[in-house]
Amino acid sequence: MSENPTDAIALVDAALRRLGAEMSVAECHGVLAGWLCAAHGLTREQWLAHMAPDRAVGDVLATEAADTLEGLRQAVVAQLNDSQLDFQPLLPADDQPLAERVEALGEWCQGFLLGMSLGGLKDVTKLPGDSGEALRDLVQLSRAGSYDVGEDEEDEEAYTELLEYVRTAVLLVNEELNPTRAAPHMEPTLH
Repeated sequence: MSENPTDAIALVDAALRRLGAEMSVAECHGVLAGWLCAAHGLTREQWLAHMAPDRAVGDVLATEAADTLEGLRQAVVAQLNDSQLDFQPLLPADDQPLAERVEALGEWCQGFLLGMSLGGLKDVTKLPGDSGEALRDLVQLSRAGSYDVGEDEEDEEAYTELLEYVRTAVLLVNEELNPTRAAPHMEPTLH
C-alpha cells in the first residue's frame, strides 16, 4: 500500500469500483479497521469474501483489485499493531474541501461500526474499559455527513480534533479488545 494517502485512496477506489463494491474508500477502511479490532484477526479469505463475493476466478483485473484490498488489510494490521500508535483513518487529504473530509469521516465511522459487527460485536455494554463509550461516540460521529460545515479556521480545528479523537478511540478499542503484551518490567541498573 502506498505511503501517500492520496495514492492509497486512488488505488483502493479503483479496486472497489473494479470489484463492484458499493462503498467509499473511507467506509471500506473503517469496515476493515473495525473488523480487525473486533475479530482478533481477519484472514485474506474472509476479507475478500466480504468485499468481492462475486469475483470471477481467472479475472486478472479482479485478482489485481483483490490484491490491492489485501494490501490494505495488511497495512491496517500493521498500523493497529504498531508500537508507535501510527494508525490513521484513510481519509481525503487536508487540501480537499472540509465538507468532503467531514462526510468521509462520518462514512469511516459508519464503516468501523459495521466492521465491529462483522467481527462479532453484539453488545456494546459488554465492552471492557472505555471502549463502550468510545463506540457510542463513534455512532454520533457517523452522522458527521449531515453536519453543517463552513470553511473557516474554527471548523478546520474542530475537524482536526474529531479526527484525532477517532484515531485515539480506535487505538483504545483495539488495545482493550486485543491487549498487547507489555515489555517485561525491568529494574533500573545503578552504576
